[in-house]
Formats: sequence, structure tokens, C-alpha cells
Amino acid sequence: MTTPAAQIEVQDVAALVREQLPPLAGVRPAGRIEISRPTTAIGSSRLGIGFETLDRRMFTAEPVYPHLSRLGAKWARVQTGWSRCETEPGRYDFTWLDDIVDGLAAAGVSTMFSVTFGNELYMPGVPHESAVGYVPLYYDGAVAAWTAYVEALAAHYRGRVTCWEVWNEPDIPQFWQPAAVSGRDYAELVRITTGAVRAGIPDATIVGGATSLADPAFLVDALRAGLADSIDAFSFHPYQMVPEHNLQNMHDLLRRLLDEHSPHRRIALYQGENGCPSQLSGHHDDWLGMYSMDQVVQAKWIARRFLADLKVGFDRIFYFHAVDLIERPYRQAGDKVNAPVMMGLIHGGSYEPKYSFDVARRVCHLFDERTRRTELMCLFTEPDPATPQRSTLLAAPHVATFERGGAPLFVYWLAEDPQQRARQATIDVELWWDDRLTLRRPVLLDLLTGEVYCIDPPADPTGVPDRTDWRTRGVRYSLPLTDYPVVLTDASVVEELDGSWRYR
Repeated sequence: MTTPAAQIEVQDVAALVREQLPPLAGVRPAGRIEISRPTTAIGSSRLGIGFETLDRRMFTAEPVYPHLSRLGAKWARVQTGWSRCETEPGRYDFTWLDDIVDGLAAAGVSTMFSVTFGNELYMPGVPHESAVGYVPLYYDGAVAAWTAYVEALAAHYRGRVTCWEVWNEPDIPQFWQPAAVSGRDYAELVRITTGAVRAGIPDATIVGGATSLADPAFLVDALRAGLADSIDAFSFHPYQMVPEHNLQNMHDLLRRLLDEHSPHRRIALYQGENGCPSQLSGHHDDWLGMYSMDQVVQAKWIARRFLADLKVGFDRIFYFHAVDLIERPYRQAGDKVNAPVMMGLIHGGSYEPKYSFDVARRVCHLFDERTRRTELMCLFTEPDPATPQRSTLLAAPHVATFERGGAPLFVYWLAEDPQQRARQATIDVELWWDDRLTLRRPVLLDLLTGEVYCIDPPADPTGVPDRTDWRTRGVRYSLPLTDYPVVLTDASVVEELDGSWRYR
């Protein structure tokens, strides 16, 4: 039998870092942050982590909790596993689920339940005991059993779990069987499940959707069948190798459809599941278009994914997954055994953090509830000395702007396919921020390495733009440009993250 360790691609991570993450050019090294605060020190955050498939025992939870206690993600998506909770008709054992909810809480993480998948007790002929993807609507007596199970689950977790998502990816046949995918039928399942949850938890937050990609046609069918009346939030899973690609459009399209069908009550919008493998081969998710993957490329992708989602404005954001899923066979609906899922921040089997873990940790700690999305001006220019008339504003860099503790944060990166491993370049930028914000000691934080760099002051030492020049409206810098996010902010922001770091 193949061991979990044998499924992990051997990589010289130190060499990959040297090759892909050279020191930032044109700025002066000032130190490196070492975040020491635990997840419990973060009050709240929109950022979460996938903790699914424990209903099928695909990883071991206990070795992961110490890592989550440092990561800084404040939410975990957990599948409740009807088939594991009810192995005899009418008798429920939530002991294994109690251990998960309690373990996450001790690490400072709140649970979002994903109430999903069937039970072979009520679904004769399902190909596997976990009944992944098999829907109770289509089996005699299963709806009553499902309702009783959800009611028991809600009664048991009253006061402990407030957020409940209904099903997983109901818009694709891999998780919706044995009938054809139907938005109308899904809306009915949500209606039934919502009633069962709110019988025990009247103020529960109900999340619908969990769709594969945006799928507006499926959503419209479900909304016309009354989905909006049942849910408080809608989630979807926009997997793609270039995180920013079409993301704003997908978000805004779903936002419009939800608003049109719920004009008097805002339905929140979640990015509910999204991940990227850390190796090229030997895993289930090569369908994403892998051709040059490794742990550093995965880390770049994760930083870009979180920042793109924060920029777009999702109400909650999840990375899939905390750990590789390799301890048990991975199944979707049907009897096929798939290759393992290698998207974790943590290696399966050894439970050692990957390079991406510390990168995700920096993002989670910096972009907690104290960092607020704020629109600030950030204009990139590309001078062409040979033909100055061709020098133009650059559209290629992706920009997200925020504020924290009275300081602006400008986050920018080159939005190419991270597998291209674009070489570092230099770019001119003009920045503007409100006078209620201050940037007295500008620094660059490299989210991939943790290195901090001092930026030489602009020509005007006061940092105030020259108002006599009509072409200038902000402060100008020449900065390094990478294919992953770097953060230009005040040194006070870095000092607050790492009390041992000092500006020099």
C-alpha cells in the first residue's frame, strides 16, 4: 500500500525560494517580521480555512489544531457527515464532530457547518458508505430522516455553531445524484434544511449555493424557486489558475442577481472554497491546468487569491484546504477512487507546514478586522526613454488598497499566471491617500518572504505632492514589481504585527 509520504513530490524548497524570490530591488533591507501572536488574539476576520472531509476520515484533525492556533484564519468549513453521525436508524453520535468543533474553538477558530451528503441507511444502492453527493429528495423516506438528523444536529450545537451551509456543489453531477442537476430541487432542499436548522437555532445564518464556479443559470433557477427566502448568504467556488481572472465580474453578477431577488434584505456573498496544489503531478486537481507547479508557486497563488478576494469585497473567504487529503481514498459521487487532493497548507501524513503556511499566516494576521478596504489612488506608469510619447499608464499591475491604524496600505502585484514565474521588474507609481491617513515611514512588506524594506523618500521630503505641477496629484515612487503581492505601508503597521521588529 502506498504511504502518504510517498505521494508528496520531493522539492528543494530552499532552491525554489532562491530562484523565484530574490531580494526586492531598489529598496533597502530593514528586517524580517516574525509574527508571534496566536489566532485567539485576533478578534474577527473574513478569512477562513477548509476543514472538510473528516466525515470520511481523509485526514487526522489533532495534528492540525496547533498550526491553526497560529495561522490567524478565524473560520473553518466543516462537513457534518450524516453517514458518520447516524449509523443506526434514529441514533446519532456527534462525538467525533464535538471533538472538531471544540478543537477549532480552542485554536481560536469558529466553525461553519456544511450540512451535506447522504446516508446509505436511507439510500439503497449508493456506491459508498459515505453516500457522497446523493440527495435525500430522491429516496422514499429519506427526507424525513434527513430532517430529523438536521434537527438533532441543530439542537446539539445550539450556542456553538451559528453558520450553516446547505450541501456542496449542487450544480454539478459529481455532487448531485441520482437525478439531474436542478436549481429548483436544490431550493427545495435548502427550504427543508433551513426549517430543520431554525427549529433549534432561530437566528442561525443559513448559507446557500456552494456552487462550482458562479453558474448564474443554476442560481436564477434556484432564486425563482424561492432560494432567497431561505438564505442569509450565498457561496460559490471560483477555482481557476489565475486568481484574478474574471473575478470582479463573477462577484458583481452574483451580487446583482441576489439583490434583484432580495430587494429588501441583503444576502451576503462568500467565496466558499478555493485552492491550489503544491505539486505538479500525482493529485486530483490537474484539471486546473497545471504545467509548472511547486510550493512557492502555490504560495504566490494563495497570497493573490486572498488579496483578490478582499479587494472584490467578499463577506467571507475560505482557502481549501488546511491539509492534504491523502489518508483515505478521495471520492465524489459514484464508485471511482480519485487521486489525492494536494492543496493543503500542511503536508498530509507528516503534518509539517508547507512554504505556503507562513505566507497565508502573514496575510491572515495583517488582513484581520483591523484592516479595512479603502479606495485610494494608485497609478502605475511605464516610462519608455527611447520614445517618451509612448509612456503610458499600466493596466497590468493588480492593486488593492486598505487602511489600518491610521495608515494606508497599497498592495500590488503583476496578475500573470503564477506558473509563468515572472521575473521581478521595476515600476513607477503615483500614490494618493486622504489626509486622515499618514505614511511617515514608508516600508515594503514582502508577503512571500516576510522581509521588510525601507523606501527612499520622494523628492519632496515632506511627502506632499508639488501642486504647481498639474501632472502630479500624489507622491511618486519607483518600486519593485513582482508576480505576488507586496504591501507598501507605514512602519507602524509592521511594528504592530511584530513587536520585535524595528524600523531602521
